[in-house]
This record gives sequence, structure tokens and C-alpha cells, in this order.
Amino acid sequence: MTLFDRIGSLTPDVLLRALQPGAGWAEFAALYLAVVLGVVLTGILTGLFFEILNARHPERRVQKDRDNPHKWRELVHAPGSVLSLSLCVAAGIFAQTQGWALTPLPLNWWTGPLTLVVSILLYDTWFYWVHRLFHTKALYPFHARHHKSIAPTVWSVHHETLLDSILHQLYFALVVFVFPIPWPMLALHKIYDQVTGMVGHAGFEHFASPLGRTPWPLSSTVFHDQHHSHFRYNYAHTFSFWDRVMGTLHPQYDATVERFENRADLDNQKVAAKE
Repeated sequence: MTLFDRIGSLTPDVLLRALQPGAGWAEFAALYLAVVLGVVLTGILTGLFFEILNARHPERRVQKDRDNPHKWRELVHAPGSVLSLSLCVAAGIFAQTQGWALTPLPLNWWTGPLTLVVSILLYDTWFYWVHRLFHTKALYPFHARHHKSIAPTVWSVHHETLLDSILHQLYFALVVFVFPIPWPMLALHKIYDQVTGMVGHAGFEHFASPLGRTPWPLSSTVFHDQHHSHFRYNYAHTFSFWDRVMGTLHPQYDATVERFENRADLDNQKVAAKE
């Protein structure tokens, strides 16, 4: 049986073999394909959800005076981004299941949530510093494509170069060598990362709450939108901690989030726009 014969049909049996010690390149290819399909499906469902939600709530646009006329053309770079980041995720899962990485903690009701939360915290640190590196003179040419989306949309998350995608997502291939996260939690973390990455690029703030501003550490859509519109602020992913500590938080971030929390004013804006 050839390699293509073995991965031509993505069956549970093929995937199961990929998650067992002694798997070969054919099983890795099947695992890689499964990750690609998972990322694509998550992206499509999340994107369509926000297309509908944004259309219903135009008053929640973060950049009121700016639109993105090229949002569909940005998708031309999505295949390369998805294929490269999926390779990182598949490599991390495969390395663990083959016994090349740390032995994972037994997966149960408390190790699952704990390792997921710790992984999200670790990734936020990784993302912040890699992102800062991409804003240096040496690496910015590989990040400039992403910043052509001054007013990002939910589809802008994959508008990036291959190096940009790989270095940000390399975390998923390396973390299994330093942290014993069970591979199902690593996969769940990637789903979380895909969804929240698209939320951050949505361009509309639908979920503003006090948890997204001081003294709480979470970020928001406003957080990453300000990074695109002002360039030198808000480098992190899920939390605002590193930006607050390093002095890279946009000075109007907290106040902007608070304004979006006032649903009554936003509803009045929506009514006025219709009239």
C-alpha cells in the first residue's frame, strides 16, 4: 500500500494509528490533514458567525471611520498560513505520541483544565515576545503583510507570510518538550487560539466587559484592533499583562473598552443610524 493510498481516506483507524507509538510518515500525514481540516472548519464557522453578527450590529465597529475594502483578497494568503501553522500543531502532537517529548500528565478532570490554562499563559508570553521581535527592523519585512490590514476583519488573521505564521505558531511544536500537556489539551488550545485570534481581528467589539480592562488581565477585540490602527501598542494575545508591564499598552485602551460596555448608548447609535 502506498503512502497516498494510506492517507487517501481519513478514517478514525488511520488517525488512531497516528496517535500510537511507532507511527510512520503516512500516519503523520493523516494527522496533519486532520489538523488542517480542523483549523479550516473552525475558521469558516467562526468567520461566518461574525459576518452575520457584525452585519446586525454596525454600531459596534471599533474604527468608525475606516473600512477594509480588501478583506476577501486577503484570503489569498490563508492557505499558506493554515498549512504552516497546522504543521506546527501536528508536529507537537506527533512528537508527544511517539514518546519523543515529555511524558504528558494523565488526562483527568483537573489536569485537563490546569494544563490548558497554563498553556494559554505560556503561549501569551511566547506570542508577546515573538510579536515584538517581528516589529524590529530585521523582521518587520516578514510581518508587514499582516499590517496592511489597518482595519482588520475576521479573515485578516491569516493575512501573513509563512515565516510570520511559523514563528508565532512554533510554540505548539515546542511546548511538549518543556511542559507535559496532554495532546488533547494541546489540540483544544489550538482551537481556542483559532477562535480568539479571529475574535481579535473581527473589527467589531461584541463582548466588552470589565474583565477586559484594568484591574483584570483579559484583552478584547479593541485590544488587537488598536494594534492594527496604531501599530506600536498591544502586542499580546489573550491577556494585557505583558503590555501593561512593558509599557506597550495603548493609553486609551481601558477607556475605549469601557465605552463599548455601555450597551444603551450603542443601541441609541444603532437606532439613529437606521433613521
